[in-house]
Amino acid sequence: MGICTLVLMFLSTSGLAQSRTSIAVDDLKSEMLSKTASLVSVSCDFEQNKHLEYLDAVVSSTGKLVFDKNNRLKWEYKEPFEYLIVINDGKFSIKTDGRINEYDIESNQVFSQISDLIISSVNGTIFTDSKFGVSAFKAGKEYIVFMEPQVEEMKEVLRKIEMHINVDDFSVNKVIMFEQEDDFTEIKFINKVFNATLPANTFSCD
Repeated sequence: MGICTLVLMFLSTSGLAQSRTSIAVDDLKSEMLSKTASLVSVSCDFEQNKHLEYLDAVVSSTGKLVFDKNNRLKWEYKEPFEYLIVINDGKFSIKTDGRINEYDIESNQVFSQISDLIISSVNGTIFTDSKFGVSAFKAGKEYIVFMEPQVEEMKEVLRKIEMHINVDDFSVNKVIMFEQEDDFTEIKFINKVFNATLPANTFSCD
């Protein structure tokens, strides 16, 4: 599985029905980091829809995501197929068809970048990354952040990322990734639970 496929699985211009107001990115960064400082863990369900222009089709999948303050992450696809990704203790593990493949993040630049991208998308700090040019707006009960890749290898995969952040708790409601063509992937995070005690084996592929 190549880097493009992995990135497109995890992340993904939608029209805004409501008016939006431009806001200072630095102010939003500071407020978000302050509001999320006490975050210990978050678990939620997700709904992913990949829009394929050339097939005029939408490929849908659902699953569960768990994240904690130590940047450990479990991303589990449940329908229509089972596929598990775990980031834990410097390792990037993938389980499919009962087989587990494990990669050392630090020694593999590709997986290091993927790991950073996934985790920062979940905890909402992705727009503090210098690899992206950022603009931000407020629309109703959400902050909407647009991020355009600034590094060549990322530009080959992405045109931009759009992130919707809840105004009240600064959790990520939705992430949309737009590819260089007309395809895009949208992931919605629902049924969020914050700071729950997680079982010891949460971040295991076994």
